[in-house]
Amino acid sequence: MRAKFEALNLDAVRQETRGMLFRAGTRAVQRATRALEQDLEAQTRAAAKGNAWRAWKSEVYPKGNRPAKDPVGMVFGNGGKRTQGLIEYWSLPGTNRAVGNKYLAVPLKAALGTSLGRKISPRQWEGRFKAKLRPLFRPGKTPLLVADGAIGPGGFNPAKLAGERRRGGQKVGQIGTVAVFALIEQQPHANRVSIGSAVARAERLMAQEFAQGLERLL
Repeated sequence: MRAKFEALNLDAVRQETRGMLFRAGTRAVQRATRALEQDLEAQTRAAAKGNAWRAWKSEVYPKGNRPAKDPVGMVFGNGGKRTQGLIEYWSLPGTNRAVGNKYLAVPLKAALGTSLGRKISPRQWEGRFKAKLRPLFRPGKTPLLVADGAIGPGGFNPAKLAGERRRGGQKVGQIGTVAVFALIEQQPHANRVSIGSAVARAERLMAQEFAQGLERLL
């Protein structure tokens, strides 16, 4: 009995094998990158109210099922300085400090009720509620930014509007001085989103995905 073997094109085999290995690596990077993004989104969603979690975005190269020798995945905070500052506040150790003789304005309950949530600034609040803020300094207590008005079902009501609504029978609180922002000199970062642990989990997942991809090739 005699066996007959056809000569194989070794270059073609090597090329095909490299392509399969590169694809396995690309898929592992893609899945780990997406898992990292989802991990950070979940942590941010649990730590911060509102839509701050939506700031996390990811990119991978290459896209699809194309092979690459050095596939890359990146997760980042998408947005301007305010968004970047928000991400740093929740995910990095540190302290926010006021510059010069200024204060950091921390929104209180009366400052909320807009689409900006806790990201609203005193100037934005004045524009939204058509009310004027003024500082209130109290010996031994936290300084405040206050405004004349009342709290109603829709949030803050300037004094004139609050009076009109009260006379119209609407449920609006007593008109007086309402604390809107607390003024502080510094504020520690919340640091409740652990980027390092999320990256470590993604790296383990990437190694597992690549190993499973190799097993499928064997």
